[in-house]
Amino acid sequence: MKNTHYPSTLILLLLFAVGCGGNVAVTGKVTFQDGTPLESGTVFFESTELSARGYILSGGMYSLETGEQKGIPPGTYRVSIGGYEPTVVPAPIGPDGLPAGMARIVPPVIPIADKFLSAETSGLVCEVKRRTKFDITVEPPVR
Repeated sequence: MKNTHYPSTLILLLLFAVGCGGNVAVTGKVTFQDGTPLESGTVFFESTELSARGYILSGGMYSLETGEQKGIPPGTYRVSIGGYEPTVVPAPIGPDGLPAGMARIVPPVIPIADKFLSAETSGLVCEVKRRTKFDITVEPPVR
């Protein structure tokens, strides 16, 4: 018995594998206006359907992920930078080996202007169509 659906099934599988609707790579570099790279934080891309993140690595480089998958689907995304968490400093240990006091919470040092912490205020928008390089220039905080 001959399978007549084999050629059409193969064509559909090939079209899907080539990238009909799949994730595309988004990478970039985050720097200050003078070209100095931002060395820590997280870049967030948000749309009404999903959000993705990319950890800022040495040299300011990032690469987006959606959950466990690399890249994001094509679309328009609002962009923010954040991921700055407070540090918990454990209580000192006394001579008896027990905590001698309370743990301290140290607020994070946020090296960028507050406007970049929210996709609503950052002014950053990226249109992702295919493999995209989206470099971001940030400003230091106003002190």
